[in-house]
Amino acid sequence: MRVIDTDPALLRESARAAVHAAEETWIHVEAEYSGNVPKLLETLTTEGPYGYTIIPQVRPDGSVVLPIETTREGIRKAYEFVRGASDLLSSEPLVEIRGTWYSFHEAFARGRLKGSDVAGGRETLALFPVSTSKGITGELVWARVPRSNLGCGPEPAVASTDPITLRREIIALHDRYLGALRAADVEGILNVMNDGVQAAVRDYVNDTGTLVSLDGKEAHRAYYRSLFEKYEVRGVELLDRVAQDWYVFAELRLTARRRDGSGAGDSLAFHTAEFFVPAKDGRFIARIGHGTDPAAAA
Repeated sequence: MRVIDTDPALLRESARAAVHAAEETWIHVEAEYSGNVPKLLETLTTEGPYGYTIIPQVRPDGSVVLPIETTREGIRKAYEFVRGASDLLSSEPLVEIRGTWYSFHEAFARGRLKGSDVAGGRETLALFPVSTSKGITGELVWARVPRSNLGCGPEPAVASTDPITLRREIIALHDRYLGALRAADVEGILNVMNDGVQAAVRDYVNDTGTLVSLDGKEAHRAYYRSLFEKYEVRGVELLDRVAQDWYVFAELRLTARRRDGSGAGDSLAFHTAEFFVPAKDGRFIARIGHGTDPAAAA
């Protein structure tokens, strides 16, 4: 009797891709434990471009900075700084999504400062994109920060602290973002974002293959205007989503047509995997992620 008749070849290939993504991720994480920078660099793909945000910053005034690295030399220097200052002792995934082209971890990470015997732990997010070859192509991270510390200005007088309510609110906000993305509504997208919003995401406007840094609403406005001038959005499909009271992660499949008629076929598609972090006003202040190469949708 046929009950769940998904194509076995599709299941086999998707499982193979997910296992590959997870394996390359864990090879990298275990190299982090060693603190050996040359060994860490061996866990990257042999060629870039790369996409890294491994030193996100929250300033005392609540503003956010998301430095990006796209070259092997820049990544080497970042690892020398991070692993030169601290040791990563363990990373225990509380949520682990094994995508066909990435792994996403919400983890409890334990570490200690160099020269210290005192270890501490904190919740972290990490996205590890991969290609079909050996190695990861990026490491995009965020460490949990109290929502009350994110965003400039005073905290709203009325704000729920119930975790379930906060999760529902984050999903509702993300749904608004998806609706605006489908409608190519630039101002609708900006309405779900904090005034100080920062992003480190794949650059689909200039086709660099790596990340673009967007600083504030005006940079987002310019980026999305250019994106929608380049592409006619034909579909935005939600594939996976995880919502906690301090972030939402989602993988999307976007189908689009290049307005200039170039590209393979009439319709193109690409996937994005991104996580969004809300500020104390409830709107998103950080958006971090990557995406696949645009390819023929059919």
